[in-house]
Amino acid sequence: MFRILLAAITLSFAGSVFAAGDATNGKVLFEKRDCLSCHGTEAFTSEDRKIKNLKALEVQVRLCDSNLNNNWFDEEIHDVVAYLNEQYYKFPEPAEAQ
Repeated sequence: MFRILLAAITLSFAGSVFAAGDATNGKVLFEKRDCLSCHGTEAFTSEDRKIKNLKALEVQVRLCDSNLNNNWFDEEIHDVVAYLNEQYYKFPEPAEAQ
């Protein structure tokens, strides 16, 4: 059942465009919700980590947001994604639309 839910969430964002966020605010949100209490930094730094790109990172942050009932707005989710990407993942950000 969890895999079906995850697939549905992933597909719902398949057409979305990643919006850059504010990493400083993302750090505040991440620390305020004590996200490291569920998983340590190895979830972000392991060579065999599940997250392989920004879109997958956003989907995962949205899933965590839902599971924890944070009720973050899209802007806050993008802020947390920006923080995690800056701090751990280092994925290239998509080029801005011209």
